[in-house]
Amino acid sequence: MTRHVLIVGAGAIGGVLCAYLESAGQPTSLLARGENARNVGRDGIRLTTPDGRALHARPRVVTEATGLAPQDIVILATKSFSLPAAMAAAAPAIGADTIVMPVVNGVPWWFGSASEPLRSVDPDGALAAAVPYERLVGATIYAPTRRVSPSEWVHSGLSKLVIGAVARAGSTAHAQSLAELFRGSTLAAIVAADIHQAVWTKLMTNAPFNSLCALTGALQSDVARDARLGPVARQIMHEIEALAIASGSSIEGGVDHYFQIAHDKGMFKPSTLQDMEAGRPIELAAIVDGPLELAERHGVPMPALRTVGATLRLKAITGGLLP
Repeated sequence: MTRHVLIVGAGAIGGVLCAYLESAGQPTSLLARGENARNVGRDGIRLTTPDGRALHARPRVVTEATGLAPQDIVILATKSFSLPAAMAAAAPAIGADTIVMPVVNGVPWWFGSASEPLRSVDPDGALAAAVPYERLVGATIYAPTRRVSPSEWVHSGLSKLVIGAVARAGSTAHAQSLAELFRGSTLAAIVAADIHQAVWTKLMTNAPFNSLCALTGALQSDVARDARLGPVARQIMHEIEALAIASGSSIEGGVDHYFQIAHDKGMFKPSTLQDMEAGRPIELAAIVDGPLELAERHGVPMPALRTVGATLRLKAITGGLLP
């Protein structure tokens, strides 16, 4: 059954998700602004997949959600610091039965609650209050992607979209229905029994390597192999693992396993380094501040992440790269 799907954001991840959904026979609307809206409206989205296929999506491009009927599914595919604006922009299309799926890096706002929001990623609590958690599907994506022109994306390497119910012990029905939309595409959509664990697992790599690579300009494997910085990255990974456990979750696999993956990953630039090199604002709040806020709540010491995060913050401020 064809669903009414709105994707908010035409960046790297929004473009990839749009192209894969349309290739699976699911028409989408894409909420974009300015040059992004004009470029995609004129040329569509051309995506080169990891297996060399060329996809060409022609989504319906809108610059505001006013006038759209309530959507079955709204996918928020923006940087974490843009989520409050993205949610507000999508609000007219979010009805009483709409499923909302944010696809973000780092700590998501739904690690907090309406009564105790995470101020680092949800400063005024608007995100936590916007959609009942029963209609939220959490997501984390592994998709090395670069945008090579205003209408061309290149997706390289193996990837997966991991999704699951935000409400603990909640029904997986919404997540299952979302995964079905991607059936027939080459993007693997996997329903996780515990999406919190999936987010913590990705964060254990993101927190150390996004930060240290952005500070040094080095590739992920170079940081892991460095005699001085490798141990720092490993310490941050242990800190994230301890925080996940203190938060009532866990990490799928251990520190040694994921450190070895980073060590062997080769020519990989984390998204924070890519953003810094391009002069774009960086996702410091979700990757550093969010974990540190949760650490304060749970009494978990995180000296390595705190020091590296403070150094990265000053570099971002100096370069005008904080949102």
